[in-house]
Amino acid sequence: MRFTLSRGADAAAGARGEFHDLADAESLNHESDGSGGRTSWGNLGYWDRPDLRYADACTALADRTVAGLELGRGTRLIDVGFGCGDQVLRWVGHYGVHEIHGLNLSHGQTALARRRLIAAGHADIAQRLEQGSATDLYAWWSSRVAAGVKADAVVALDCAYHFAPARRVFLRQAASVLRPGGRLALSDIVLARPDLSLRQRALLAGMARLSRIPSPNLLTAKGYRLQVARAGFEIERFEDATTAVFTPFGDWLDRYRAALHPSIRRDIPWTKYRATAAFLRWAEKERVLRYVVCVGKRRGK
Repeated sequence: MRFTLSRGADAAAGARGEFHDLADAESLNHESDGSGGRTSWGNLGYWDRPDLRYADACTALADRTVAGLELGRGTRLIDVGFGCGDQVLRWVGHYGVHEIHGLNLSHGQTALARRRLIAAGHADIAQRLEQGSATDLYAWWSSRVAAGVKADAVVALDCAYHFAPARRVFLRQAASVLRPGGRLALSDIVLARPDLSLRQRALLAGMARLSRIPSPNLLTAKGYRLQVARAGFEIERFEDATTAVFTPFGDWLDRYRAALHPSIRRDIPWTKYRATAAFLRWAEKERVLRYVVCVGKRRGK
């Protein structure tokens, strides 16, 4: 999950000191133990049913985000913020995408994702998953493909609110690497309204700082849509998914914690997850933040 508090010196082994570490993969995926292989998901999930397991909700959010992209065998896809590789495996296994390039800020997650893709028989895709910043997208892409080669789709699943120094830099670069008519898909957060109280703004600013969310990325839906349009996209779908994401994540977390064996439960850093869940419930109840899915088509011929 991207929207969580920093663990600082407690970062997971192999990614020590990173904010985007392996903690979520290690802590939130125990439901998948013994059921065909351990998953390593790390997003907030899309909870369209109250009985979903975490991996199912994360898969549902991935599917919801790319709906309308027409992914398939011939798609040249860039996945920015691919985490530990579960979504890449989804693009391959469910949608049949064969050419996937990925850029992810975390060294530890990237290494794990590569290992998992190799183990699944996709070494060619694994070598195209690389560590780097989303706001270096254009330079990275230009250095790795032949001149003039463009992507068909760019996906940023539950992570664009973290992009520094600002999301708008990534959006412009996403437009530059996509062919005309190519699509950008984001699942992201927006301000629910511009007239927040001083208390609400202070709490939001504190959580944003702890969660590594740059202040320029906190826009209203109107401002967000304008930013996407100014980057060169025609918005095809803009969906408010808040009620299926924010509070249901916390509801699942309560069930999950209660169901875990004590020997597992005591080793999980619950404070950061419970704080995140409490904040999201508050943000929804007080109309501070909304969770959206945005799909835009690159303008031009």
